[in-house]
Amino acid sequence: MKRFVGPAVTILTLIICILIAEFCLEIFAPVPDPYAESRYSQQLNQYIRSEFPPDFYLPTEPEAGLPGVHGPNLFSTNNMGFRGGHLAIPKPKNEFRVFIIGGSTTECLYLDDSEAINSTLQKQLSEHVPDNITIKVYGAGKSGDASDDHVSMLVHRIVHLEPDMVIVFSGVNDLSRSIYNYDYLHYAQERPKSKLPLIKLMATEFQLPRRIYYLQQGISPTDRYVLEKITSKTQYKEKVRLRESVPVSNERPRVDPDAYAQNLRTIIGVLNAHRVQLVLMTQQTTWNSSVDSEAKNWHWILYRGGVTYREDFMDEALESLNDQMRRLAIENSIPLYDLAKSMPKSLEFFYDDVHFNEHGAYIAGAELATLILKKNLIKLSTGAEGA
Repeated sequence: MKRFVGPAVTILTLIICILIAEFCLEIFAPVPDPYAESRYSQQLNQYIRSEFPPDFYLPTEPEAGLPGVHGPNLFSTNNMGFRGGHLAIPKPKNEFRVFIIGGSTTECLYLDDSEAINSTLQKQLSEHVPDNITIKVYGAGKSGDASDDHVSMLVHRIVHLEPDMVIVFSGVNDLSRSIYNYDYLHYAQERPKSKLPLIKLMATEFQLPRRIYYLQQGISPTDRYVLEKITSKTQYKEKVRLRESVPVSNERPRVDPDAYAQNLRTIIGVLNAHRVQLVLMTQQTTWNSSVDSEAKNWHWILYRGGVTYREDFMDEALESLNDQMRRLAIENSIPLYDLAKSMPKSLEFFYDDVHFNEHGAYIAGAELATLILKKNLIKLSTGAEGA
C-alpha cells in the first residue's frame, strides 16, 4: 500500500491546485464560454430580455485615476429588481412613484447607491414637495439595454407597478445596435439544436478548459467581450487600450433613426394609454469635445464592430437619434431634459464617453428635479389605472 501513497498525494495535490486555480480564474479573470450560443437556446424570461434579479448586491471599486469616481461602492436592487428602496405593492396613496428607464448611463453601475441618478433625483424632489407626499424614484437602467428593451420592460412590468412618471434616458445603445446591424423586427431564426459532443459542453462550463480551447484555436476572447464584460472593479483602461490598438477609420457609423423613433412612439403611446407622465432625456457624450482635451483619453465606445470611428462622426450619429427624441417631444408636448445641450462634454461630469461620474449624476438629478418642479409635474394619480 505504501507505494500508492506518493501518487495519491500527488493526484490529490493536483486536484486541489486545479480547484483553486479554477476558483481564482472565475472570480478575478473569467473568459467567455466559446459554446454559449449553442448551449443556450432561449432567454429564461421570454418577455423581458434584460433585467436584474431582486435583492441583487454587487460591491464595486473604480480603478486608479477613473475621473470623478471614488470607492468602494455598492450597487444593489430592491425586492423587484430595481435600484432604489423597497417597492410597496400596492402603491401607498401618498406615494409619487417614478421610474427611470435606460441603459448603463441610467444604471450608474460604478457609483454608489446613494450617488446614482435615481437617488439624487429622489432627494432633490423630496426637499420641495409637501410633507404628505412621499417621492420614490426607481432606477430601471441596465447595461446594454436599448429602446426595444425599454418597451419590453415598460409594457410587461413597469405599467403594472403603478408609476406616476416614467423618465426615458436612451440613445447610445441604439447607436451601437445600429452599427452591429441589429434587427429591430426581431426576425431571429430559431437556433438549431446543438450537435456538439456532450463532453465539450460540460468541459467549457469551467475556466481552465475554456483557456485550453482558446489556445488550441490560436485566438483570444472576442473584442466585444472585452468591451461589454461587467466586473466588480472597473477595467476601462483595458477597453481604451483595445480602442487605441485599431486605427481611426473614415467610415461613417451606420445609424437607424427610424427604428429608434418607432420605439419611442410606442413608449409614448403606452404611457398615454395608462395616463402616466412621461419625461424624455437626450444622451450626452464627451465625443468631439471643445472644452476638455483630456476627455479623449478615456474614450472606448468609439470602437464598435472592429472599427474605431471618428469622434465627430459618432457625435453626429448620436445627435441624429437625439433629434428624433426632440422632435417627438415637441409633437406630443412631452417635457424634455435636453442633457446633450445642457451638460458640457467634460470629465468634470463623465468618466468616459458617456457615463456619469459622481458630480455628473448629481447635476443630472438636480436638473431633472428642477424641470419636474418647474413644470409642476408632481400630481398624485392612479397611474396604472386600466393596466
